[in-house]
Amino acid sequence: QVASNTALVPLTLAVLQRVGLPLRLSMARFFRVSACLAWCALMGPPKVAAVSTYSATAVSSFSLPKSPSGLFFYETQNLLYVLCGTNTNGDHYLYAFTTDGTQKCFITIPESVGMSRVDGFYIVGSTAYIADSQGPIYASTKLGGSLYAMTWTNPCSCDDAGGASCSSSSATWEPTITNTWTLNAEDSSIGDGGGNDQYFRNSGVVVSGDYFYAVNGVHPNPSLTCCYPKSLVKVALSDNSVASKWAFTASTIGHDVDMEGLTCGADGCVDYIYAGDEWNYIYKLNLATSDPASAVEVEWDLNSIVGNVREDKGIESLTYASTTGYFYAGIQDTSTVHVVQLSTPGATPAPTPAPTPAPTPAPSSPTPSPTPSPTPAPTP
Repeated sequence: QVASNTALVPLTLAVLQRVGLPLRLSMARFFRVSACLAWCALMGPPKVAAVSTYSATAVSSFSLPKSPSGLFFYETQNLLYVLCGTNTNGDHYLYAFTTDGTQKCFITIPESVGMSRVDGFYIVGSTAYIADSQGPIYASTKLGGSLYAMTWTNPCSCDDAGGASCSSSSATWEPTITNTWTLNAEDSSIGDGGGNDQYFRNSGVVVSGDYFYAVNGVHPNPSLTCCYPKSLVKVALSDNSVASKWAFTASTIGHDVDMEGLTCGADGCVDYIYAGDEWNYIYKLNLATSDPASAVEVEWDLNSIVGNVREDKGIESLTYASTTGYFYAGIQDTSTVHVVQLSTPGATPAPTPAPTPAPTPAPSSPTPSPTPSPTPAPTP
Protein backbone atom coordinates (compact mmCIF):
# COMPACT_ATOMS: atom_id res chain seq x y z
CA GLN A 1 0.00 0.00 0.00
CA VAL A 2 2.86 2.39 0.84
CA ALA A 3 4.55 1.56 -2.48
CA SER A 4 1.37 2.24 -4.41
CA ASN A 5 1.01 5.60 -2.64
CA THR A 6 4.61 6.51 -3.56
CA ALA A 7 3.85 5.82 -7.21
CA LEU A 8 1.35 8.68 -7.13
CA VAL A 9 4.00 11.30 -6.27
CA PRO A 10 4.31 12.86 -9.79
CA LEU A 11 0.54 13.05 -10.26
CA THR A 12 -0.03 14.50 -6.79
CA LEU A 13 2.59 17.21 -7.31
CA ALA A 14 1.08 18.13 -10.66
CA VAL A 15 -2.36 18.49 -9.10
CA LEU A 16 -1.03 20.65 -6.25
CA GLN A 17 0.72 22.99 -8.67
CA ARG A 18 -2.32 23.08 -10.92
CA VAL A 19 -4.48 24.48 -8.15
CA GLY A 20 -1.95 27.25 -7.55
CA LEU A 21 -0.08 26.11 -4.45
CA PRO A 22 3.63 26.96 -4.35
CA LEU A 23 5.77 23.91 -4.99
CA ARG A 24 7.80 24.36 -1.76
CA LEU A 25 4.63 24.51 0.35
CA SER A 26 3.09 21.71 -1.67
CA MET A 27 6.09 19.46 -1.11
CA ALA A 28 5.94 20.04 2.66
CA ARG A 29 2.26 19.21 2.81
CA PHE A 30 2.74 16.30 0.46
CA PHE A 31 5.30 14.61 2.70
CA ARG A 32 3.10 15.15 5.77
CA VAL A 33 0.23 13.48 3.92
CA SER A 34 2.56 10.71 2.76
CA ALA A 35 3.61 10.05 6.34
CA CYS A 36 -0.03 9.77 7.36
CA LEU A 37 -0.74 7.40 4.46
CA ALA A 38 2.20 5.23 5.44
CA TRP A 39 1.02 5.07 9.05
CA CYS A 40 -2.51 4.11 7.98
CA ALA A 41 -1.13 1.45 5.65
CA LEU A 42 0.89 -0.09 8.48
CA MET A 43 -1.81 0.14 11.16
CA GLY A 44 -4.77 -0.70 8.99
CA PRO A 45 -8.10 1.11 8.77
CA PRO A 46 -10.02 2.00 11.93
CA LYS A 47 -12.40 -0.67 13.16
CA VAL A 48 -15.96 0.21 12.20
CA ALA A 49 -19.02 -1.93 12.79
CA ALA A 50 -19.91 -3.74 9.56
CA VAL A 51 -23.64 -3.04 9.78
CA SER A 52 -25.64 -2.85 6.57
CA THR A 53 -28.30 -0.13 6.75
CA TYR A 54 -31.51 -0.30 4.73
CA SER A 55 -34.84 1.48 4.67
CA ALA A 56 -37.96 -0.42 5.67
CA THR A 57 -41.04 -0.42 3.45
CA ALA A 58 -44.25 0.95 4.95
CA VAL A 59 -47.22 -1.38 4.48
CA SER A 60 -49.90 0.24 6.66
CA SER A 61 -50.46 1.70 10.13
CA PHE A 62 -53.20 2.01 12.71
CA SER A 63 -53.79 4.15 15.78
CA LEU A 64 -54.20 2.93 19.34
CA PRO A 65 -56.27 4.34 22.19
CA LYS A 66 -53.16 4.36 24.43
CA SER A 67 -49.39 4.38 24.03
CA PRO A 68 -47.95 0.92 23.25
CA SER A 69 -45.15 -0.45 25.43
CA GLY A 70 -45.21 -4.10 24.32
CA LEU A 71 -46.34 -6.09 21.28
CA PHE A 72 -46.82 -9.81 20.77
CA PHE A 73 -48.37 -11.70 17.86
CA TYR A 74 -50.15 -14.76 19.22
CA GLU A 75 -50.30 -17.20 16.33
CA THR A 76 -52.69 -19.54 18.15
CA GLN A 77 -55.40 -16.84 18.01
CA ASN A 78 -54.07 -14.91 14.99
CA LEU A 79 -54.22 -11.80 17.16
CA LEU A 80 -51.85 -8.97 17.93
CA TYR A 81 -51.66 -8.23 21.66
CA VAL A 82 -50.72 -4.63 22.50
CA LEU A 83 -49.53 -3.90 26.05
CA CYS A 84 -49.93 -0.30 27.24
CA GLY A 85 -48.03 0.34 30.45
CA THR A 86 -46.68 3.88 30.53
CA ASN A 87 -48.82 4.74 33.58
CA THR A 88 -46.18 3.92 36.22
CA ASN A 89 -47.62 2.16 39.27
CA GLY A 90 -51.15 2.55 37.94
CA ASP A 91 -53.55 0.36 36.00
CA HIS A 92 -52.07 -1.24 32.87
CA TYR A 93 -53.87 -2.26 29.71
CA LEU A 94 -53.76 -5.02 27.13
CA TYR A 95 -55.54 -4.87 23.77
CA ALA A 96 -56.24 -7.63 21.27
CA PHE A 97 -56.16 -6.47 17.63
CA THR A 98 -56.31 -8.22 14.29
CA THR A 99 -53.22 -7.79 12.14
CA ASP A 100 -55.08 -5.21 10.04
CA GLY A 101 -55.77 -3.03 13.10
CA THR A 102 -59.29 -3.99 14.16
CA GLN A 103 -59.74 -3.94 17.93
CA LYS A 104 -61.23 -7.14 19.34
CA CYS A 105 -60.87 -6.76 23.10
CA PHE A 106 -59.71 -4.33 25.80
CA ILE A 107 -58.24 -5.80 29.00
CA THR A 108 -57.54 -3.90 32.24
CA ILE A 109 -54.76 -5.14 34.52
CA PRO A 110 -55.44 -3.43 37.87
CA GLU A 111 -52.76 -1.58 39.81
CA SER A 112 -53.35 -4.01 42.68
CA VAL A 113 -51.57 -6.76 40.74
CA GLY A 114 -48.35 -4.95 41.70
CA MET A 115 -46.47 -4.35 38.46
CA SER A 116 -44.79 -0.95 38.05
CA ARG A 117 -44.20 -0.07 34.37
CA VAL A 118 -44.92 -2.95 32.02
CA ASP A 119 -42.83 -2.98 28.85
CA GLY A 120 -43.04 -6.36 27.13
CA PHE A 121 -45.50 -9.22 26.65
CA TYR A 122 -45.07 -12.83 25.54
CA ILE A 123 -47.15 -16.03 25.65
CA VAL A 124 -45.88 -19.61 25.67
CA GLY A 125 -48.62 -22.21 26.06
CA SER A 126 -50.54 -21.54 29.27
CA THR A 127 -47.97 -19.06 30.60
CA ALA A 128 -47.77 -15.33 29.88
CA TYR A 129 -44.70 -13.19 30.58
CA ILE A 130 -44.63 -9.45 31.28
CA ALA A 131 -41.46 -7.34 31.45
CA ASP A 132 -41.32 -4.55 34.03
CA SER A 133 -38.81 -1.79 33.28
CA GLN A 134 -39.13 -0.15 36.69
CA GLY A 135 -40.05 -3.07 38.92
CA PRO A 136 -36.75 -3.15 40.88
CA ILE A 137 -37.01 0.60 41.57
CA TYR A 138 -40.25 0.06 43.50
CA ALA A 139 -39.34 -3.26 45.11
CA SER A 140 -40.28 -2.03 48.57
CA THR A 141 -43.93 -1.43 47.64
CA LYS A 142 -44.55 -3.49 44.48
CA LEU A 143 -43.62 -6.90 43.06
CA GLY A 144 -40.12 -5.59 42.31
CA GLY A 145 -39.24 -7.85 39.39
CA SER A 146 -37.79 -7.36 35.91
CA LEU A 147 -39.92 -10.17 34.46
CA TYR A 148 -43.00 -12.00 35.71
CA ALA A 149 -44.53 -15.31 34.68
CA MET A 150 -48.26 -15.76 35.17
CA THR A 151 -51.04 -18.12 34.24
CA TRP A 152 -52.54 -17.15 30.88
CA THR A 153 -56.31 -17.42 31.22
CA ASN A 154 -57.38 -15.96 27.85
CA PRO A 155 -59.39 -13.17 29.55
CA CYS A 156 -61.46 -12.25 26.48
CA SER A 157 -62.21 -15.88 25.53
CA CYS A 158 -60.60 -15.38 22.14
CA ASP A 159 -60.69 -18.14 19.53
CA ASP A 160 -57.73 -20.50 20.01
CA ALA A 161 -58.31 -21.95 16.54
CA GLY A 162 -56.88 -18.86 14.87
CA GLY A 163 -60.15 -17.19 13.99
CA ALA A 164 -59.03 -13.72 15.20
CA SER A 165 -62.26 -13.30 17.17
CA CYS A 166 -63.14 -12.91 20.86
CA SER A 167 -66.31 -13.65 22.80
CA SER A 168 -65.84 -10.62 25.06
CA SER A 169 -64.96 -7.08 23.98
CA SER A 170 -63.61 -6.09 27.42
CA ALA A 171 -62.34 -7.81 30.52
CA THR A 172 -60.43 -7.31 33.76
CA TRP A 173 -57.43 -9.59 34.24
CA GLU A 174 -55.85 -10.14 37.64
CA PRO A 175 -53.23 -12.76 36.80
CA THR A 176 -51.66 -15.09 39.33
CA ILE A 177 -47.90 -14.47 39.37
CA THR A 178 -46.09 -17.82 39.31
CA ASN A 179 -42.46 -16.67 39.03
CA THR A 180 -40.37 -13.49 39.22
CA TRP A 181 -36.91 -12.74 37.80
CA THR A 182 -34.93 -9.66 38.84
CA LEU A 183 -31.96 -8.30 36.87
CA ASN A 184 -29.31 -6.02 38.34
CA ALA A 185 -27.37 -3.77 35.94
CA GLU A 186 -24.40 -3.67 38.31
CA ASP A 187 -24.12 -7.44 38.68
CA SER A 188 -20.75 -8.71 37.43
CA SER A 189 -22.46 -10.82 34.76
CA ILE A 190 -24.06 -7.70 33.23
CA GLY A 191 -22.03 -4.60 34.15
CA ASP A 192 -24.34 -1.97 32.64
CA GLY A 193 -24.87 1.70 33.42
CA GLY A 194 -21.32 2.99 33.66
CA GLY A 195 -21.81 3.73 37.35
CA ASN A 196 -24.68 6.12 36.59
CA ASP A 197 -27.65 3.75 36.55
CA GLN A 198 -27.84 0.71 38.81
CA TYR A 199 -31.15 -0.54 37.40
CA PHE A 200 -31.61 -2.95 34.51
CA ARG A 201 -34.64 -1.34 32.87
CA ASN A 202 -36.03 -4.40 31.13
CA SER A 203 -37.91 -3.08 28.12
CA GLY A 204 -38.71 -6.22 26.16
CA VAL A 205 -38.97 -9.98 26.40
CA VAL A 206 -38.66 -13.05 24.19
CA VAL A 207 -38.94 -16.52 25.73
CA SER A 208 -37.22 -19.30 23.79
CA GLY A 209 -36.78 -22.79 25.19
CA ASP A 210 -35.12 -22.67 28.61
CA TYR A 211 -34.11 -19.00 28.31
CA PHE A 212 -35.53 -15.53 28.09
CA TYR A 213 -34.04 -12.51 26.35
CA ALA A 214 -34.24 -9.09 28.00
CA VAL A 215 -32.92 -5.69 26.98
CA ASN A 216 -31.81 -2.77 29.14
CA GLY A 217 -33.53 0.33 27.79
CA VAL A 218 -32.04 3.80 28.10
CA HIS A 219 -33.54 6.11 30.71
CA PRO A 220 -32.72 9.85 31.11
CA ASN A 221 -30.51 9.74 34.19
CA PRO A 222 -29.83 12.62 33.65
CA SER A 223 -29.37 12.30 29.85
CA LEU A 224 -30.13 9.76 27.13
CA THR A 225 -26.41 9.15 26.59
CA CYS A 226 -25.13 9.03 30.14
CA CYS A 227 -25.41 5.38 31.06
CA TYR A 228 -23.64 3.09 28.62
CA PRO A 229 -23.13 0.23 28.26
CA LYS A 230 -26.68 -1.08 27.74
CA SER A 231 -27.04 -4.80 27.15
CA LEU A 232 -29.19 -7.43 25.55
CA VAL A 233 -28.97 -10.53 27.74
CA LYS A 234 -29.93 -14.19 27.48
CA VAL A 235 -30.98 -15.50 30.89
CA ALA A 236 -31.74 -19.00 32.16
CA LEU A 237 -35.33 -19.41 33.32
CA SER A 238 -34.23 -22.00 35.87
CA ASP A 239 -31.80 -19.94 37.97
CA ASN A 240 -31.69 -16.36 36.57
CA SER A 241 -28.06 -16.78 35.45
CA VAL A 242 -26.86 -14.77 32.46
CA ALA A 243 -25.83 -17.17 29.69
CA SER A 244 -24.93 -14.56 27.04
CA LYS A 245 -24.60 -10.79 26.85
CA TRP A 246 -24.27 -8.23 24.06
CA ALA A 247 -23.19 -4.85 25.52
CA PHE A 248 -23.68 -1.71 23.41
CA THR A 249 -22.25 1.79 23.63
CA ALA A 250 -22.71 4.86 21.43
CA SER A 251 -19.90 3.66 19.16
CA THR A 252 -20.65 -0.07 18.87
CA ILE A 253 -22.64 0.29 15.67
CA GLY A 254 -21.78 3.90 14.88
CA HIS A 255 -24.60 5.76 16.65
CA ASP A 256 -26.54 5.94 19.91
CA VAL A 257 -28.70 2.96 20.78
CA ASP A 258 -31.81 2.58 22.91
CA MET A 259 -33.11 -0.92 22.33
CA GLU A 260 -36.63 -1.44 23.63
CA GLY A 261 -38.74 -4.04 21.80
CA LEU A 262 -37.65 -7.65 21.13
CA THR A 263 -39.11 -10.27 18.80
CA CYS A 264 -38.28 -13.41 16.93
CA GLY A 265 -38.54 -13.38 13.15
CA ALA A 266 -39.51 -16.16 10.78
CA ASP A 267 -36.89 -18.55 12.21
CA GLY A 268 -38.35 -18.40 15.73
CA CYS A 269 -35.08 -17.12 17.25
CA VAL A 270 -33.12 -20.19 16.16
CA ASP A 271 -30.41 -17.97 14.66
CA TYR A 272 -31.59 -14.36 14.93
CA ILE A 273 -33.41 -11.98 17.24
CA TYR A 274 -34.77 -8.57 16.23
CA ALA A 275 -34.64 -5.45 18.40
CA GLY A 276 -36.59 -2.21 17.99
CA ASP A 277 -34.67 0.94 18.94
CA GLU A 278 -36.24 4.14 20.19
CA TRP A 279 -34.06 6.10 17.75
CA ASN A 280 -36.33 4.33 15.19
CA TYR A 281 -34.15 1.53 13.96
CA ILE A 282 -34.78 -2.21 13.84
CA TYR A 283 -31.75 -4.49 14.23
CA LYS A 284 -31.23 -8.08 13.12
CA LEU A 285 -28.83 -9.70 15.57
CA ASN A 286 -27.04 -13.02 15.05
CA LEU A 287 -27.36 -15.02 18.27
CA ALA A 288 -24.29 -17.15 17.46
CA THR A 289 -22.00 -14.09 17.36
CA SER A 290 -20.73 -12.91 20.73
CA ASP A 291 -19.21 -9.58 19.62
CA PRO A 292 -22.08 -7.04 19.62
CA ALA A 293 -20.70 -4.97 16.72
CA SER A 294 -20.51 -8.07 14.52
CA ALA A 295 -23.74 -9.59 15.84
CA VAL A 296 -25.86 -6.74 14.43
CA GLU A 297 -25.77 -7.75 10.78
CA VAL A 298 -28.50 -5.46 9.45
CA GLU A 299 -30.30 -2.34 10.63
CA TRP A 300 -33.39 -0.83 9.06
CA ASP A 301 -33.96 2.92 9.41
CA LEU A 302 -37.64 3.70 10.07
CA ASN A 303 -37.31 7.43 10.71
CA SER A 304 -39.00 8.40 7.44
CA ILE A 305 -41.90 6.09 8.31
CA VAL A 306 -42.25 7.04 11.97
CA GLY A 307 -41.97 10.80 11.29
CA ASN A 308 -41.11 13.49 13.80
CA VAL A 309 -41.36 12.18 17.35
CA ARG A 310 -39.78 13.36 20.57
CA GLU A 311 -36.50 11.87 21.80
CA ASP A 312 -37.02 8.73 23.87
CA LYS A 313 -40.54 8.38 22.40
CA GLY A 314 -39.98 6.35 19.23
CA ILE A 315 -40.13 2.57 18.70
CA GLU A 316 -41.11 1.13 22.06
CA SER A 317 -42.31 -2.32 21.01
CA LEU A 318 -41.89 -4.80 18.18
CA THR A 319 -43.32 -8.10 16.97
CA TYR A 320 -43.43 -10.27 13.86
CA ALA A 321 -46.58 -11.91 12.47
CA SER A 322 -45.99 -15.23 10.75
CA THR A 323 -49.33 -15.03 8.95
CA THR A 324 -48.43 -11.81 7.12
CA GLY A 325 -44.63 -11.89 7.07
CA TYR A 326 -44.55 -8.31 8.35
CA PHE A 327 -43.10 -6.63 11.44
CA TYR A 328 -45.22 -4.40 13.69
CA ALA A 329 -43.52 -1.46 15.45
CA GLY A 330 -45.31 0.41 18.24
CA ILE A 331 -44.50 4.12 18.59
CA GLN A 332 -44.78 5.64 22.06
CA ASP A 333 -45.15 9.30 21.06
CA THR A 334 -47.90 8.86 18.47
CA SER A 335 -49.72 5.78 19.86
CA THR A 336 -49.38 4.21 16.43
CA VAL A 337 -48.46 0.75 15.17
CA HIS A 338 -46.57 0.80 11.87
CA VAL A 339 -46.70 -2.36 9.76
CA VAL A 340 -43.45 -2.69 7.82
CA GLN A 341 -41.68 -5.02 5.45
CA LEU A 342 -38.03 -5.65 6.25
CA SER A 343 -36.02 -6.84 3.27
CA THR A 344 -32.53 -6.55 1.86
CA PRO A 345 -31.39 -6.06 -1.76
CA GLY A 346 -31.91 -9.25 -3.72
CA ALA A 347 -34.70 -10.55 -1.48
CA THR A 348 -38.10 -11.26 -2.96
CA PRO A 349 -40.60 -8.59 -1.82
CA ALA A 350 -43.34 -9.64 0.56
CA PRO A 351 -46.72 -10.18 -1.09
CA THR A 352 -49.56 -7.83 -0.24
CA PRO A 353 -52.06 -9.83 1.85
CA ALA A 354 -55.21 -10.57 -0.13
CA PRO A 355 -58.44 -8.95 1.14
CA THR A 356 -60.96 -11.24 2.79
CA PRO A 357 -63.31 -12.35 -0.01
CA ALA A 358 -67.07 -12.03 0.26
CA PRO A 359 -68.92 -15.30 0.88
CA THR A 360 -69.55 -17.19 -2.39
CA PRO A 361 -72.97 -18.79 -2.93
CA ALA A 362 -72.90 -22.57 -3.11
CA PRO A 363 -72.41 -23.58 -6.78
CA SER A 364 -74.79 -25.88 -8.55
CA SER A 365 -71.91 -27.39 -10.50
CA PRO A 366 -69.00 -29.30 -8.89
CA THR A 367 -67.02 -27.27 -6.35
CA PRO A 368 -64.02 -25.57 -7.99
CA SER A 369 -60.48 -26.01 -6.66
CA PRO A 370 -59.59 -23.59 -3.83
CA THR A 371 -57.42 -20.56 -4.55
CA PRO A 372 -53.95 -20.90 -2.94
CA SER A 373 -53.19 -18.48 -0.08
CA PRO A 374 -50.47 -15.83 -0.60
CA THR A 375 -46.94 -16.97 0.15
CA PRO A 376 -45.63 -15.40 3.41
CA ALA A 377 -42.83 -12.85 3.21
CA PRO A 378 -39.28 -14.27 3.08
CA THR A 379 -37.00 -14.03 6.09
CA PRO A 380 -35.17 -10.67 5.84
